[in-house]
Amino acid sequence: MGIIRRSLWLLKAGGFLGLLTFGAVYLWSYHWPRKDLATFEPATAIVCLAAGLRADGTLGTYTKARAELCIAAYHAGLAPLIAFSGGNTTHDAAATARQMAELARDMRVPERAIVVEDRSESTLQNAIFTLPILPATRDLILVTDTFHLPRAAASFYWAGARDLQLLAVQPDQLPRRLLVAEVAKIWINGARALAYSAFTALGADNLHWMLR
Repeated sequence: MGIIRRSLWLLKAGGFLGLLTFGAVYLWSYHWPRKDLATFEPATAIVCLAAGLRADGTLGTYTKARAELCIAAYHAGLAPLIAFSGGNTTHDAAATARQMAELARDMRVPERAIVVEDRSESTLQNAIFTLPILPATRDLILVTDTFHLPRAAASFYWAGARDLQLLAVQPDQLPRRLLVAEVAKIWINGARALAYSAFTALGADNLHWMLR
């Protein structure tokens, strides 16, 4: 009986935390403060996070919108560099970051202002693979969609970034499945980050697979 009660209590607690997290995700997805590019402070780099590809291997809707906002921020003079971050293990196509970089070139961003990180398969990997190739880990502008921005910021702070400015793509409508998936990813990524940090502190290395 004790085991059953404890199981029910854990189930209820998990459901409550899930609902609470979903409420938070919903609120920040649709009510993130809108900020004009002119209100941002100059930064050392703009970090653009990928969101995947279409079935045909071209940039997905969310990925393209993020890239276009990063390019607009660059042309507004907010930073001398854009770092595009995102790999590709699911399509027979160039890595997502490389396709975003090509879009930037087409939109008059010079080669010297483009950095590509094309190995990452998750937000945590975005952070640990991108920060080492930047000239500095402070004063960055992090760009992604509203639903993803808090998890992305937490991932970059965990990986060592400091003084982030958050620039959000703000879609008019998001599929509910996307918000539900974000709830799960918040908790899963938190567990992965804790495990990675613990094993790294014990001297283990080559653990990037844990963060996929």
